[in-house]
Amino acid sequence: MATMDDILDSFFGSKIDVLNEDYDSIIDDPEDLIRVILKLTDRMEESQSFSDIKLLEQFYLTDLPKNYIIFPDEVLAIHSVLLDFYQFLYENHYLSTEVYKDLLSFFQENKHTFLKRMGDEQFWTGEKKKQMDKMDQELLDSMPPEMDNLFQDLNNILQESSDYKPKDNIIAFPTDKTKELEGSMDYAVQLRVDLKGFKPPIWRRVLVPFKYTLADLHEIIQNCFEWESEHLYLFTADGFLFEPAEMNIDDFWDEDNASYNPSEVTVGEIFTRFNTVDYIYDFGDDWQHTIKCEDILPVNKLEQNFKKVDTSHLPVCVTGRQDAPLEDSRGEGEFAPFDLDKINAKLAKL
Repeated sequence: MATMDDILDSFFGSKIDVLNEDYDSIIDDPEDLIRVILKLTDRMEESQSFSDIKLLEQFYLTDLPKNYIIFPDEVLAIHSVLLDFYQFLYENHYLSTEVYKDLLSFFQENKHTFLKRMGDEQFWTGEKKKQMDKMDQELLDSMPPEMDNLFQDLNNILQESSDYKPKDNIIAFPTDKTKELEGSMDYAVQLRVDLKGFKPPIWRRVLVPFKYTLADLHEIIQNCFEWESEHLYLFTADGFLFEPAEMNIDDFWDEDNASYNPSEVTVGEIFTRFNTVDYIYDFGDDWQHTIKCEDILPVNKLEQNFKKVDTSHLPVCVTGRQDAPLEDSRGEGEFAPFDLDKINAKLAKL
């Protein structure tokens, strides 16, 4: 029977070149991935089995988030390399099919918690917080002067956009208009989402429930463009940031500019305040979108306005144009065919 050392030697012997090639562009030091696998092995030595889900849970949801030091934008690489390792174990018959399926389910069900905790300073140990602050400062100190100028220019732009109101006048959610609409009947927001940088334009028109959150809207856009939600994202509107918990981009902005969790702000609240919102997905491929509010409609009027699609279940994509680029395909020219029925079948499961 193979020992854990034998398994590690086999994994790194067959995968080290692949790890360096696949992860080099998304993580500063691929050796961090090796250290994660070694730490996993140390944890699993208690039971001498990689199939022990209780130990895996302790490692994945507690040990790593509390102690492991890594830049926030590299956290997904940790999740991915663990999946690669368990796939290797399965392919080499160290795990049964049943156990492997259980492990995949565990990762799928707990991925959000893992990402949230990895970016949650309240969950970190004091030593990790100290080291992360040191890394942030070293990163800022290493930037050339022109980068400092860039961040200062961005801060100036954001400050100018809020100069018309006092600094303590942070946008309040919900707005008065939101309350007024919510008090009458159910509404849907009609949005057009354009992926920037393409001619002819790539866009989708969707109907989204008024009470859905921006985090929900992120999932809707992912399905409309047939992406896989494997990367970080960000919404911006008139200088305001709407970023998931695992993001730390607000560290670069002036503290007077408000930042909100997209899980806590509704689509209705945003699009009764702003006509246009920007959305960025995957900071590697840098897919930038413009989301325009075309209308706010009573739900009971949708059927007569959109006769070609079933509006009895929201969200729904009512139309769109052009195929969308595949996940992680920047510069490769690979596209997924625009299939309205397929998109709406996915949206129906949200």
